[in-house]
Amino acid sequence: MDTAGLVIDGLGLIGTFTACVSCFEYIQFSRQFGQDFEQCLLKLDIARLRISRWGAALGLELEPHLRQHIPASDQDLAKSLLEQILEIFEDAERISERYEKHAHVKNPESNDTLVYTADSDANPKYRRLHLTMRELAVSRQTRTGIRKKAAWALYEKKRFDRMIEDVTDLVTQLVDLFPATQESQKSLCKTEVSAITETQDLALLDDIASKDDAMLSAEIKLEIVNRGHHFTDWEAHGRSNFWAGDENGFGVESRGHNFARFTVSDNADVHLGNVNHGPRPNATNLETRLPLEGQLQDNAVAPKSKHVFSGFFSRRHRS
Repeated sequence: MDTAGLVIDGLGLIGTFTACVSCFEYIQFSRQFGQDFEQCLLKLDIARLRISRWGAALGLELEPHLRQHIPASDQDLAKSLLEQILEIFEDAERISERYEKHAHVKNPESNDTLVYTADSDANPKYRRLHLTMRELAVSRQTRTGIRKKAAWALYEKKRFDRMIEDVTDLVTQLVDLFPATQESQKSLCKTEVSAITETQDLALLDDIASKDDAMLSAEIKLEIVNRGHHFTDWEAHGRSNFWAGDENGFGVESRGHNFARFTVSDNADVHLGNVNHGPRPNATNLETRLPLEGQLQDNAVAPKSKHVFSGFFSRRHRS
């Protein structure tokens, strides 16, 4: 028996893994990224979350007797892949330091080195996703990096694109190295997806994750289907007639839907819910969830949360 492979060296694979995950915390984006800042931020979050998921599936943050038993040869290969990720970040940081030095020499009053901050500069939907994904990754870490580092900034999107492509490829190699952890990683993906409460945020994340994290993307698509439709930020006015819901054939299971942040005014006729043909299905599958976040102008009546069995639930505003 290869006893050396049964316990992971805390200064070897685990130490390198911890240092690798911690590196993401110090990366910032310069204002030269412009409108690309938010999507790049989430790409970085996805890579971080994916590495943390891989480590959690192996139990790298657990006590030695609870960790996966990994042969020494696989430990060495995994450690080498993580070291390559660290080297990519170190190379990018050195390039950024040279850029900053040159920018200050060229023009001491230049704004070229100003950076974005997610808390104040990101659109709310991107900020929500960033904070949730960061919290998920941090919650999986019971150790901190060997040394604290100062934050550093990326200044060129083309360099970022190359960096994230290389990091993503290395993480894929890590995931493929341990196929036995696939089911554990899928389970962790479900936890990640369920932590994102806004369905529209899931759709946004899927647009970005579909290329870099196929496992996460697959779970997002399943969750969106299970949640039903999400109708948000809409209005009905004048004599408009609006219906939001599904039309289900005989024997088809109905889904609930979410309606939020809406405005109804004038003579608008609004129908929220499903049309179900055939015998009445189970009521628990028909719940229409209506957070009271809509704005009804004049004498309009607010739609209320209700089970819809056949036909659809309607509230009409009459002047």
